[in-house]
Amino acid sequence: MNMLTRWFTLVGAAVSGYALWKLAAPEVVQRRRSPFLDTAPPDATALVTGASSGIGAAFARRLARYGYHLVLHGRRQERLDALAEDLRQRYGVRARTVNADLSREEGIQHVAALAEELAEAGALDILVNNAGFGTTERFAELPAERHLAMLNVHVTASVCLTRAVLPGMLARRRGGVINVASVAGWFPLPGNVTYSATKRYLVNFSQALQMELWGSGVFVQALCPGFTFSEFHDAPPFRAVGFRRDAVPSVLWQSAEQVVEASLNQLGSGEVICVPGAHNRALVLLSGLLPRSAVQTARRLMGGLGVLG
Repeated sequence: MNMLTRWFTLVGAAVSGYALWKLAAPEVVQRRRSPFLDTAPPDATALVTGASSGIGAAFARRLARYGYHLVLHGRRQERLDALAEDLRQRYGVRARTVNADLSREEGIQHVAALAEELAEAGALDILVNNAGFGTTERFAELPAERHLAMLNVHVTASVCLTRAVLPGMLARRRGGVINVASVAGWFPLPGNVTYSATKRYLVNFSQALQMELWGSGVFVQALCPGFTFSEFHDAPPFRAVGFRRDAVPSVLWQSAEQVVEASLNQLGSGEVICVPGAHNRALVLLSGLLPRSAVQTARRLMGGLGVLG
């Protein structure tokens, strides 16, 4: 065996070992409950955007079960009211609703002002930036207004709300910010150009922000689910292209509750990126290791199936 062959063998072994560790280690985190939740102060409150269904509603239910009071944001008032009442009756927590359009500046400012008020009062313990939507058209076919709306909901709202709550959390030396990104952030997807780009932004934003906040008692997480059972794929763009859930292998799907449990269990653990499910972690890990042709094939496949969400 010559020197070059030995070198490649050692590198291959190191990469394989690292891959196996990355795939297995997060499962340990997911099996235990985060000390962050166990040390929540009395009357701790969480604000969840996009809470009327799917992952947002699952966050609301799980946090209420842990004793958190809730501020639930969304655009479907009846759904929000029904969820808030259910949480009050089931868990005895306080739950209020806020109806605002985060694709518009005034909607973002309205929710940000409320979040800042709660944080400064020392009540806001967790912010979940979950609101979002997907598209299926190619970039040039989608009106510019739709791209800008997505940037507002995914990026601008997340940045503004996070900036609004941080001073209060830093003063209290405690807080958690969860930015719901996606496995799609690792795969630039044709047909979902702005979606995958904004989700990647949330990953980098969360990582860099946590670097600034180490030792402050405030934790930031980028939650990156893959295919999730929710109403995400029931939206008109996906109905228009005939998206079918059964076109995606069942092993690739997770419930919203599984995604939320993984997220909350990992919050405060020191791991910024949370990718629920070994199959999703494998996709993320291999996205940087696979040959370009294989990655392009994966992109085309996921682009044809619809965005991950």
